[in-house]
Amino acid sequence: MQCANLTDDELWHAISQNTEALSELVQQMFELKIGSQAGIRTRRMSNAQTINALERQYRTYTAELRRRYP
Repeated sequence: MQCANLTDDELWHAISQNTEALSELVQQMFELKIGSQAGIRTRRMSNAQTINALERQYRTYTAELRRRYP
């Protein structure tokens, strides 16, 4: 669903969920930086891609709210 079709409350809820997920992934990235297990690099790359996607969504949601309320 495009964010233009979401209500303000739905956008704020999506921003909140996005922020929580981003915080969890950043914490995981920090923990992976400390560890030295096999496969960590792959997991870091996956987390980094997810973080990038969450950041894009966050910018999209906030841009929609700014568009509605200049």
